[in-house]
Amino acid sequence: MIQLIQNNLFHGLPNEDPYAHLATYIEICNTIRLAGVLEDAIRLSLFSFSLLGEAKRWLHSFKGNSLKTWDEVVEKFLKKYFPESKIAEGKAAISSFHQFPDESLSEALERFHGLLRKTPTHGFSEPIQLNNFIDGLRPQSKQLLDSSAGEKIKLKTPEEAMDLIENMAASDISILRDRAHIPTKKILLELNSEDALLAQNKLLSKQLEALTETLSKLPTQIHSAHTSHAFVL
Repeated sequence: MIQLIQNNLFHGLPNEDPYAHLATYIEICNTIRLAGVLEDAIRLSLFSFSLLGEAKRWLHSFKGNSLKTWDEVVEKFLKKYFPESKIAEGKAAISSFHQFPDESLSEALERFHGLLRKTPTHGFSEPIQLNNFIDGLRPQSKQLLDSSAGEKIKLKTPEEAMDLIENMAASDISILRDRAHIPTKKILLELNSEDALLAQNKLLSKQLEALTETLSKLPTQIHSAHTSHAFVL
């Protein structure tokens, strides 16, 4: 169990996701059951094995058994490694979401969901999340959604709108997958060049065979010419 936990170490670095660490840690702890032992007690006793470096020093800074419950550990851990400044940063990224010029609808939707997962405590309701996503789409994507909805997509219920967006994103993925199997102009050009090279090599081989045959007959022709010349003399 400790070895499994230590495959998911948290160091306390700025680029690490404390929520993802807790989720994986809890998932590992849930794989064992001990008679008469509460789940939270197992999580509390093994949590230090999931930390390293700065994060482990932080946990050891709490003297004695000052952290007596798992909920207290989670609260302190998130307050330390996901402070209000990070929450504000995540909320700003969600609010200012915009689809990239070369980004498909499916890619934009996946990136938006990633922003929501990155800041689970963003506090945005589902309708607000939906509005943020639609408002951030390029005009062409919005027009496509409105056309598919038969009206402004914002006039649909959040559930209907999200179903439509997810269905269109799934179709978008299928189209991209199909396009990936279509040979590009570059590939076709390379194939044409290869065919031309093979044809040229074949032609050269035939010419070489003909030349070799001609050269093999040359001594006989020269001998015949000398014989004829001597007869005339």
